[in-house]
Amino acid sequence: MVLFAAGRTQALKRFLVEEGVGRQATFWKLAQSLSALYPNGTEEKRWVDGVLAGKKGLGF
Repeated sequence: MVLFAAGRTQALKRFLVEEGVGRQATFWKLAQSLSALYPNGTEEKRWVDGVLAGKKGLGF
């Protein structure tokens, strides 16, 4: 989420795809849970939702 917030999309892609974190269901479950917990309008929710929105484009 920090990489997304900093605009470091290539580093985020490397982390999720090349290092394999995106293949772990627990990562996506955690992201989904965080999205549900953060209040609407917060930066943190925007970051988490941004990562979740990119899931399909990364092939997950």
